[in-house]
Formats: sequence, structure tokens, C-alpha cells
Amino acid sequence: MKGLKIFSLAFFSYLFLALYSNYFDKNLSDLIYAKGFSSSMLLMGTVFSLVFFFFMTLGYLKPISLDEKILIVSILLLSLFEVPWAPLVAVILVITYWRRISPSFLHAPLCLFSAVATLLIVYSIVGIPFIEPVLRYKLVGFLVMSAFLGLVAIIYLRTSTRIKTLLLILFEVLLFLGTFRSLMILIFMGYIFDLYFEGNLKLDMKISLGLFLVVASVLYLSHGLESLMVRIGFTFLVFHNIVRLSMPLGIFHGSLLMSDNPRYLIGKLFGTNMHYTYFLFGQPIADFGVLGVVEAYLFGVFLRHAEGNPKTLALVLSLMIYVIETGMDAFTLLLILSALLFRGVD
Repeated sequence: MKGLKIFSLAFFSYLFLALYSNYFDKNLSDLIYAKGFSSSMLLMGTVFSLVFFFFMTLGYLKPISLDEKILIVSILLLSLFEVPWAPLVAVILVITYWRRISPSFLHAPLCLFSAVATLLIVYSIVGIPFIEPVLRYKLVGFLVMSAFLGLVAIIYLRTSTRIKTLLLILFEVLLFLGTFRSLMILIFMGYIFDLYFEGNLKLDMKISLGLFLVVASVLYLSHGLESLMVRIGFTFLVFHNIVRLSMPLGIFHGSLLMSDNPRYLIGKLFGTNMHYTYFLFGQPIADFGVLGVVEAYLFGVFLRHAEGNPKTLALVLSLMIYVIETGMDAFTLLLILSALLFRGVD
């Protein structure tokens, strides 16, 4: 039950902060509604978030089986969201699985090299978003992919805690320069969960200092606690309006999940060119309406099956908590399913 307990803590903490920002602090709510949405009690969004969480919990407690054929077919189909590179990567993943090549032996070192090299090359050629903020969304694809690759490396590399800590510092600095706070949190969660589920987590001065620095960096990039709370409240307001527009059977019918830029697609839905995050259950509802409970159920199934391997659980749980804010997409789901496929490969 570790996975569900930790996820539930993150989920309900986020929900409480979102509702607080919209309901109980007038200054925050005024800033949120100044972004263009009309005032709303958010009752529909809150009810649907709880209903979908119930189905996710049901999937965790009463999971269906996930055999390798189902996972392989799902991975290959999901990879079609970005042709040609994603299908090529999916095929390579399947081949390495058939050969029973350990992620720690092959995938983690490749991910480490690819993530660091990508960030350094992009920053050198294009520029650094921290210095030139206009580059932030231009480089978002590179930053997200590098962070996800870094997450795999941090979790699966078979090395000492000291080396992993040095890698954590490296990635946090590089991602701080990219200005995406959620990616910094993602890497830190992977590091902490890996140590915790492997039984190596010690709440010493180093861990406490690391947590403090990550929190301070997130607040700095958010321009303070108030702006961070506005972001959380606004994301949930977007989700509420997705629910309002998507009943009963959705409006995207799968195209949001398979989009190579779903946050831009959500922004377009509300008449802007901005990238809008849309909450964990925003994508299932926007794509399938009430039938999205099936996908929510599968989220719980994925989390339950991940518990068979501590490294799989660290990766899947990190990603599931990450998408509470950002929303699910094909790239994230592809990585979750790939981790589940390799959970029995040592």
C-alpha cells in the first residue's frame, strides 16, 4: 500500500491547495479569475476529481492482470504520437526486453548520456531560458525529454548513493537553468523514492539541505508562494472547465492523449496560445468524458503492478505525482508502460 498512500497524500494536498486558492483566499482567487475565466464554485470539477480518484483506487485494490503482450502492443500504439522517433525508440525497447537486457545495464547509462548531452548542446546552441526567458517554451520539448531521461538514469543506475547525489545536483542545476520547476521536483522525487523503496533513505543533513534547496528554487522560479498558489488554483480551474465542456463523452476523443503538445491544445481550447496544465484527470475526461473512469482505473492498476519492483515503483510513482499538476500525455504514459514491461527484468 506504500504507493497508494504516498500518491494519495500528494493528490489530496494538491486538491486542498487548489480549492484554498479558489475559495478561501480572495487575493489569490482574484488573481486566478483575472486570467480570463468567469467565477465558478468548482463543484463539478471537485466532484469529478473525487469520483475519478475512487476509480483509480479501485484499480489499485482490484487490478486486472498486465501481461507482456498487452504492454508491448500498448507501447507500440502509444509511440505513434510522435513519428518517426517514438516508434523507433519503442521498437528498440521491445527488442531489448525480448533479449532480457537490464535497464540498469543499458537504458540508464544511455539515458544519462542523452539527457546531459541534450541539455548542454541545446543551451550552447540555442541559449539558456534562465537568461533568455523567451526561450522557455521554445525548448520545452528538449527539457521535458531530458528530465524524463534523467529520471530513468537517477533511478536505474547501479551506483553508490554518493554518485546519485552528484547526478541529482547536476540535473537540478541544468533544469533550474531551464526554469521548469515541475521538472526539478520530478527528478528529486525519483531520487528520494529510489532511496526509500530500496531501504537506503536516511533523513540526514544532506537530504534536508537538498529538499530546502529544491523548494527554494521552485519558489524562486514561481516568483514567490503567491504565484505558485495561483498556478495551482488556475490549473484546477482549467480542469473544472474541461469537465464542464466535456460531458458526457468527451471533446477530443483520444487526440489529446496522442498530441505531441497537449498543453498547447488545451490552451487553444480556451482561445489562447499559452500552454495550460490540466490536472491528472483532465486528459481522460477531455478525451472520453464519463468513460474516462476506465483510464483512471488503469492508473491505479499501473501503480499497483509497479509495486512488484522497487525501481519500477519509484519511476511510476514519480510520474504519477508529476502529472497531478501537468496532466497525462502519451510520452509520460509510454514511459510508465515501459517501466512496467521491464519490472521483471533484473
